[in-house]
Amino acid sequence: MIPLIYDGDILAVDSSQTKHSDLNNKIVVASHKKKGLSVSRFRHIDGVELLESDNRDYQSVTFTTDRNWQIVGKVLWLIRQTP
Repeated sequence: MIPLIYDGDILAVDSSQTKHSDLNNKIVVASHKKKGLSVSRFRHIDGVELLESDNRDYQSVTFTTDRNWQIVGKVLWLIRQTP
């Protein structure tokens, strides 16, 4: 999620916020049975739900076609250690 979130940042995640209709364009933590956790932007575009990284080196994941993904919660804030 660079440039928004960097390796080593600490995230606060609200696991009670998982309702898809409330998460459009929000940063979420999603879980996949085989791939583990991912921090992504959750988007609704023309009836399709996507997990998008702000880092364009990564492709979007079509959330609605891969039922192995689940929303863990919405990212509320982060802590970044200064150099």
